[in-house]
Amino acid sequence: MNTRNTGSKHYFIYQLIFFFLVLFLVQAIAACSTNPQGSSPPATQVASSTQPAQASATQPAQTPGDPSPTATTTPPSLVGPTNFLLATPLNFSSVNGATMDDSGAVTPLDTNTVETEVTGELERLLFVVDSSDNVKVYSPGVAPVAAQLKFNTDGSTAIFYTQTVDSEAGTIAITFAGVLLKDQIRVDYQQQYTPSMLINALASDVEVSFTTHVKWVAANQIPAAPSNGTYHITSQGGIALSWSAGQNAVSYNVYRLISDQDEEFQLLATVRGTSYIDNSKDAIQNINSIKGITYAIFSVGPTGVENPGGIVISIS
Repeated sequence: MNTRNTGSKHYFIYQLIFFFLVLFLVQAIAACSTNPQGSSPPATQVASSTQPAQASATQPAQTPGDPSPTATTTPPSLVGPTNFLLATPLNFSSVNGATMDDSGAVTPLDTNTVETEVTGELERLLFVVDSSDNVKVYSPGVAPVAAQLKFNTDGSTAIFYTQTVDSEAGTIAITFAGVLLKDQIRVDYQQQYTPSMLINALASDVEVSFTTHVKWVAANQIPAAPSNGTYHITSQGGIALSWSAGQNAVSYNVYRLISDQDEEFQLLATVRGTSYIDNSKDAIQNINSIKGITYAIFSVGPTGVENPGGIVISIS
């Protein structure tokens, strides 16, 4: 055996192994330096793969200062807390109304009469929006009702509520369906009246559609409610009402409900003081009736807005 040749061969093999070992280490070190986190791709590659340079058609690119998008966005037409009224006149596009007697005979109602009555009822509605975009609707003499909201893709807000008002005069069922876009609202409104068995009145059904603008109302434009309502009978047989002032109120709306003849509260007068005398024939004739008379008094602020929390004075 030639030991010199054998040693040379071993030496050559050792050099070859050393060469491949060095090459492997160099490649491993290079890989570590370009990818310090191991098998995950670099952060720049992750960003470019999940966020293309151009935004998609359904997600416009944001400019600096834009709020982060959320699953549901609130349209600018309804952002709480705020309040609004329906501005008058109402622009009616459809008006239908009729009464029905006990025998089922139907009598159409005059268009002007329906428009006047509906306007008088809806112009005093106060929509109160809280910071969570919940809406309550206040109308004179009755408890507020919560409205259901739906935010549409075109930026409008659908506002819907139903309300049932029971009184000694009967039952009124109301359906309000509106779509608010910016400061304009389109409304379909229906009111059905069913008289009490003890009331000599006709059932009625009214349906109207209209558009109008809303009047935004700041919280500080709503005066404090009046308080301490009292009454006494005058020497003429009328009814003298009095109450304590509400802060920031410039006047008071006095409503009256005579159960034997009214479906709901009627605006009787607007006064600047804190008292009112009802010496009308209706008051004198009905003061001793079985159902009696009910008054509701609401504060009115400098911009004409009522406080939804009025006081009720019952005469029986």
